Amino acid sequence: MASISGAFGGLLAAAISNMQGVGGKPAWSWIFILEGLATVVAGVLSFWIIVDFPDTATFITEAERKYIIKKLQDDGQFSVAGETFAFRHILAAFRDYKTWLCMLIGAGYILTCIVGYYADRLGNRGYFNLGCFGVGIVGYIILITSHNATLSYIAIYLAASGIYPVVANSTTWFANNAEGSYKRGVTVAMAIGFANLQGIYRAQDAPRYILGHAVQLGYISLGFIATSVLMLTLHRENKKRQRGERDEIILSENRMLDPEKETRNKRNGVFETVEDARREKGDKWSGFRYHL
Repeated sequence: MASISGAFGGLLAAAISNMQGVGGKPAWSWIFILEGLATVVAGVLSFWIIVDFPDTATFITEAERKYIIKKLQDDGQFSVAGETFAFRHILAAFRDYKTWLCMLIGAGYILTCIVGYYADRLGNRGYFNLGCFGVGIVGYIILITSHNATLSYIAIYLAASGIYPVVANSTTWFANNAEGSYKRGVTVAMAIGFANLQGIYRAQDAPRYILGHAVQLGYISLGFIATSVLMLTLHRENKKRQRGERDEIILSENRMLDPEKETRNKRNGVFETVEDARREKGDKWSGFRYHL
């Protein structure tokens, strides 16, 4: 379900990106508004949609009710036999130190924040992707080959460390290198949608899930290669722009060029002003520099 929602979420974000300027708001704000409203509506409807507790459910027989309650109580869920709502139960969760520790454990944000911070400061996201992918590749190789539970458990952390920082880092990288709100919205949506296609863990592959790990390893290796190719092509393109090979002809500047350069620049486009060239060409404009 997470993969499906991620894919459709990307398509929805691409559609909403066309709402630039509606109500005087940028397109990105409408993504939060509309998707947030849908979440609020779903939350309200869930009060009537979510299945009842076993002791009050009307779609099971009495024998099924007793069996389910006993089964859950055997798993330590003693409140399943009936619990009356009281606000003190909600406060109990906030007052329990375990709740806050679980939040810290579940967040998984430490490495992601470190990568994001230094990628911003150094102005280079590709190398951080390569580093994270490398760690992930090591993790999945260990998961595929190891028969030792402790080693496999450590490998899970390596695999996760190689995956999750890349998601945030790559999304920002893609957005930085796509100029124009429409193109940026579609580019990021397509990248996120495609990234959610790899739900390939099958029940019959338990307990080692070799096939699932192997496919994940393939995806990470493909990401490593794609990142390398993207960095090389962006670096080469930036060099061409520094040499003036992508310069356009700007009529308002009235510069004199030799015939060879004039012919080349005409192929890159003829515009009245620099602002016209920048608006029309987006990240293809000669003054735009790609982030590596």
